[in-house]
Amino acid sequence: MVINMLEALLGILSSGGMGALVGLFGSVATKWLEYKTAGQRLVFEKEMAQIRTRELELEQQHALALADKQIDIARVEGEIQADVASMAAFVESQKEHAATYGGFVDQLRGVMRPLITSFLLGVSTWLMWSVWKRVNGLSSLSETELLSLFHTLLDSVTFLTMTAVTWWFGSRWSQENKSPK
Repeated sequence: MVINMLEALLGILSSGGMGALVGLFGSVATKWLEYKTAGQRLVFEKEMAQIRTRELELEQQHALALADKQIDIARVEGEIQADVASMAAFVESQKEHAATYGGFVDQLRGVMRPLITSFLLGVSTWLMWSVWKRVNGLSSLSETELLSLFHTLLDSVTFLTMTAVTWWFGSRWSQENKSPK
């Protein structure tokens, strides 16, 4: 009887109906695996599309940053060229000032600053001497006025000394380095 049951069970398991059931199960399992695989493929493709989109965004940002840097470089180069042109124009304008006229005119130009300075010093001295005699010198001033005058004169002499020395030594360099014509 056990053998009969086994034969019957084997007959059922090897029958066409059971084959159809196994085929149906295999087909459903395959479709389920294809569905899962397709879902995973879609998730993968979606993530890859997001990665490619991010790559493109980064490439665009890089291109824009590079373009901005190139604009900055062009602006700085333009400023440098403008400065160079400005300096060249300044040099040319200084050449006009350094032009020589020859003979008497150059000699007259050379003595004008000392002549004007001497004249102004003479006029200032004459005015001071005239006022000095008129007000009876320093004896007409109070101690407070004398102290105030002393401070003013000290500041004035210091200012004039610093101006003259700085100007003389500052002018000396440019005159020594004048190019011969």
